[in-house]
Amino acid sequence: MSSVVLVTGGAGFIGSHVVDRLAAAGHRVRILDTRPSPWHDSSEVETVIGDVRSLDDVVNALEGCDAVCHLAAAADVGEVHAEPAWATELNAMGTLNVLEAARRLEIDRVIYASTVWVYSDVDEPTVDEDALLPNPAHVYTAGKLSGELYCHSYAELYGLRPTVLRFGIPYGPRARPAAVIPSFVERALRGEALTIAGTGAQERSFIYVEDLAEGVARALSPQAAGRTYNLAGRETTTIRQLAEVVSEEVAPTEIVHTEGRAGDLKGAVICSDRAERELGWQASTPLREGVRRYAAWLHEHSAVAVAAAAPVVPAPVAESGMRRAATRLATVAGDPLYVGAAALIAVASAAVSAILGTADDARAANCLVVALALLVPLWSLTAVSWPFDRRRLQAAVVAFGGAASVVVLGLVSSDTDSTLHPSNVLLLLAVSAAATGVLRAVPRRLADDSA
Repeated sequence: MSSVVLVTGGAGFIGSHVVDRLAAAGHRVRILDTRPSPWHDSSEVETVIGDVRSLDDVVNALEGCDAVCHLAAAADVGEVHAEPAWATELNAMGTLNVLEAARRLEIDRVIYASTVWVYSDVDEPTVDEDALLPNPAHVYTAGKLSGELYCHSYAELYGLRPTVLRFGIPYGPRARPAAVIPSFVERALRGEALTIAGTGAQERSFIYVEDLAEGVARALSPQAAGRTYNLAGRETTTIRQLAEVVSEEVAPTEIVHTEGRAGDLKGAVICSDRAERELGWQASTPLREGVRRYAAWLHEHSAVAVAAAAPVVPAPVAESGMRRAATRLATVAGDPLYVGAAALIAVASAAVSAILGTADDARAANCLVVALALLVPLWSLTAVSWPFDRRRLQAAVVAFGGAASVVVLGLVSSDTDSTLHPSNVLLLLAVSAAATGVLRAVPRRLADDSA
C-alpha cells in the first residue's frame, strides 16, 4: 500500500538506493539529510535539509508521514574510532530523536538500520537474531546497539512498532570510497597493491546495496512490525578471499598485509533465514557479480562518484559549505515557525516603539489594543501545523500577516485625532478572537481537501 515515508540519510549511499526502491514501489518518499542528494532531483523527491541530532528538524521532516526509515548514521568505523563523541551523538542520540519525533506525531512504524557488527563479540561461528550479545568492544557497535535498545524501549513504553534491520557489509554503486570493496576496486584499477589489516582471515558477510534496499522496503510490511531481521549476503567471505576476487575480476594486483586493527569485526556466518521466511527476502547478487557490477559502474560514473565524495577535498568543502548554508537559509525561510517568530517579534517591537514614542495616553492605549488584536491571530497562525506540503504557503501567509500588522500599527500610532470607543475595543477583540478560531481550523480543512 502506498504511503509517505521519510528516509533519514536519504542523500547517502544506502539511503539513496532505499529512496529509489521505495519510489519504485509506489511510495511517496521524503529525504531528511544535511545536504541535498547528489542522486536525486529535488523537484522529484521532496528534500528537507536538517540534522537528526536536532529533534525539531526531525519533527518538521516527519510531519505528515506514515513511516520513517532511519538510515542517517556515522557508518565509517574508522571515523567512529577517531571521533567517538561525535559518532555517539549521531548514532545513538540521532536514533532517540527519530523515535521521539515518531512518538510525538503518533507514527508507530520506524525502520531502524542497525548492523551485523552487533555480533562482533559473539563467539559462536553462526549467528541469528536470537544470539546473545555480550558487551560491545567497539564504540560503533555500542552506538548501534543503543539504537536497538531505544527501539525496544519505545515499543514497550509508547506503543511504537519499530523494525530493527541488521545490515550486512554493504557495497555497490554510490558507495563511500573508504569502504573496503570500493577501496580495493579503485586500487586495483590504478594498479596499486591491496592492503589487508592483519591476516585477512576476518570473515565478512557482504551484501549488494540494491538487495539491501529491497529488504528495507519489505520491512515496511505489517508482519515486520516489532521484529528484528538480519539482511546479509548468502556468502561469507574472508578479507583475503575478497582481495583475491577483486584481483581476479577487476585487475591483477599484489596483496600486502599490514598490522591488524583494534576492535576489528571478527566475523561469523550471519543467518538471514528469518527475513526469507517472513518477508520473502534474500540477497540475490553473488559477490563476484556484485564486484564486477560495481567496477563497471565506477568506470562509467567516476566523475559523478568523485563529485558525490567532494566534501572530503579541502577546496570544494568551502563551496559545499556555502551551498549548504544557502540551502539551510532557504529551508528556514520556508518554515512557518521561524518566520512566525520573526513576525511576532517585529509586531511586538513596533507596538512597544509606538507606545513609548507617544506621550498621549489615548494613542498609547490605541496601539496596545490594536497590537493585542493583531498578535493573537498571528500567534495562532504560527503555532498551528498545516499539512507538510502547505507549510511554505503557511510561512508566506505568516510573513504577509506580520508585515501587514506592522503597517497597521504604524497607521494607528500616526493618527493623532481618533481614539477607540470602548464598544469598538470590544468589537476589535471579538474580531481578533474569531480570526484566531478560524485560523486554528484551517489545517483541518486543508487536510480534508488533500485527503
